[in-house]
Amino acid sequence: MSNGDVSQGRRRFLIGATSVVGGVGVVGAAVPFVASWNPSAKAEAAGAPVTVNVSKLEPGQQMTVKWRGKPVWVIRRTEEMNENILELNDKVKDPLSKEADQPAYIEGELRAIKDEYAVLVGICT
Repeated sequence: MSNGDVSQGRRRFLIGATSVVGGVGVVGAAVPFVASWNPSAKAEAAGAPVTVNVSKLEPGQQMTVKWRGKPVWVIRRTEEMNENILELNDKVKDPLSKEADQPAYIEGELRAIKDEYAVLVGICT
């Protein structure tokens, strides 16, 4: 077979076009494959963090949000509320939160990162 009658320009064009189409095909096949690595909406809803804007909560107000199908109450406490918590420590099982049930960042009698906010999960039996 002789290469004398084949146009080199046409050959380069066909090789380039085939490479581009093949690259687009590979990317087209890879996108759904990579997207399948992301968790499903159901899995995200089961344990995903919930972001809540508490900047508009006035002292003494409460808002309810849903997390993992449970109600979560976010309360902006007043100074009076914080004082009442300290007065009721004798009725609480672990007033200083020394047991391992609490996250590492929750310590002390008010059990909060910021004393003015309380985040409570409603677990009903």
